[in-house]
Amino acid sequence: MSKRQSVRMMPIPDWTNGPNWRQRRVIRYPPNANGAIITDDNFSGKLTTKPELRGRKVTSDENHGLWVQRTRLRGPFAGDIGGNFTSFSFAVISEAANQHTYGGDVWFSNWLESDYHGPIYAVDPNSLLHDEANLKNLRPLGTKAIAEIKPTNNVANLAVDIAEIFHGQIPKLPGVPSWKGRTNLAKAAGDEYLNSAFGWEPLAADMRDVAYAAANAHKLLSAYERNSGKVVRRRYEFPVETTEVTEVVGPSDGFLYTSDPSDCIDFSKPRPVLYKTTKTYSRVWFSGAFTYHLPVGYNSRNGMVSAAAKAGPLLGIELTPEVVWNALPWTWAADWFSNAGDVVSNLSDWAVDGLVMKWGYIMEHCSKSTTYTLVGTPRFKPYGTCHASPVTVWSEFKRREKATPFGFEIDWNGLSPRQLAISAALGITRVF
Repeated sequence: MSKRQSVRMMPIPDWTNGPNWRQRRVIRYPPNANGAIITDDNFSGKLTTKPELRGRKVTSDENHGLWVQRTRLRGPFAGDIGGNFTSFSFAVISEAANQHTYGGDVWFSNWLESDYHGPIYAVDPNSLLHDEANLKNLRPLGTKAIAEIKPTNNVANLAVDIAEIFHGQIPKLPGVPSWKGRTNLAKAAGDEYLNSAFGWEPLAADMRDVAYAAANAHKLLSAYERNSGKVVRRRYEFPVETTEVTEVVGPSDGFLYTSDPSDCIDFSKPRPVLYKTTKTYSRVWFSGAFTYHLPVGYNSRNGMVSAAAKAGPLLGIELTPEVVWNALPWTWAADWFSNAGDVVSNLSDWAVDGLVMKWGYIMEHCSKSTTYTLVGTPRFKPYGTCHASPVTVWSEFKRREKATPFGFEIDWNGLSPRQLAISAALGITRVF
C-alpha cells in the first residue's frame, strides 16, 4: 500500500495584522516651535517583520492511498491506515490599538517635533523568537500506557487465573496417587473410618477441590479461546501538566514603530517595569485497539478437556467410596495436573507475543506562551494618555506516534517470525 510524507504550511494572523502606523518629524530653525521648517518628513506603513518570524503552522503527516480508495468506495474499513503526525504552530500576538504621542525639544541647535500615530508595544515583537516547549520522549510513555490498560483478557492473566483457581494456588499433587488406595480402604472399612476426621471426609474434600479446579480451568480456557481475535478499545490519559511563572525583566519604555522615540518621552517621569509571564501546557494520551491470539487445541489443552470431563461426576453429588470407585478412572487427576502445568507454561510463553494491537497511538499536545507586560504608566507625552499593549510569543506542538502490533519499543523490522505469524493470523499487516 502506497504512502507518502507531505508537509504543508499555513499562515497564522500575528501582530503584523494590527493597525497601521504614521509618524511625522519636523525640524525647525531657530530652535523654537515657531522657527522656519527645514525638513518635514512623513513616514507611514504597515507593520512588517522578517518572513521567518511570521506566524505559521507547519504540518507533516503520512498520506495513504487507501484513504482515497475508502472515500470512493464509501465502505467500512476495520484496519489501521493512520500514521505519524506532527504539527508546529508559532505566532507573536498583540491586540494593540492606535495610540497618539507627540513632543518637541532642541536637537543640535534645531527644534525637533515628532508626532506618532500607531501601536505601542510592551516589547519589540521582532525581537521575539519562538521558545519551543519541552517535548517528551513518547515511546516509553506509550509502553507505560499499554501496561496500564491492556485488557483483562490478556493471556498472562489467564495463566495467573488458572494458577490461583483453588484457594490461591493449584491443589498439591503428591496426595493424588494415594487416592485409589485410600478409596479402596474406605470402601472396605466401616462407619468408624468414614466418620474419622483423617478418613473419608478429607479425601472426598480433596477430590472435590481438584475436580472444581479442573472444571473451572476448562471454563476459563474455553472463554478465552472464544474471545480470541476480538477487538477491545482502550484509552489512557496521563496527568495534564501546567506551569505559570512570572518574573521581572526590568525598567522599560516599551516599543514604538519608529527609529527614535526619545523625543516623545517625558524623562522626568518614573519608568515603568517590564514583566515576563511564561505558561506551559502538556497533555499526553494513548488510544488503541487490543486483541489477542490464543492457539486453540494445542496438545496439553486437549488433556485438560478430557480431565475436566472426567471430573464432572465428582461435582454436585454425594461422594461415597462406592460411587468414586465405580465412576472414575484413577489417572485423570494426575493427567490434569501435568496438563495444567504445561498449559500455564505455554500461556506464559504466549503472553509476550499473544497480546497485540490492531492499532495504537501515543499523542502529545503541548504549548508554551510568554507574555510581556509593561506595568506602570508609560512616559510618552502627554503623560498618562498612552498605554503599552502586552505582547505574547506563542508556540504549539501536536504529535502522534504509531505503535507496531507489539508496542512502541520494537518496530516491524524487529518482529520475530512468530510475531509476524500472529499478526498475519489476526489480519494485521504493515502499511507501506
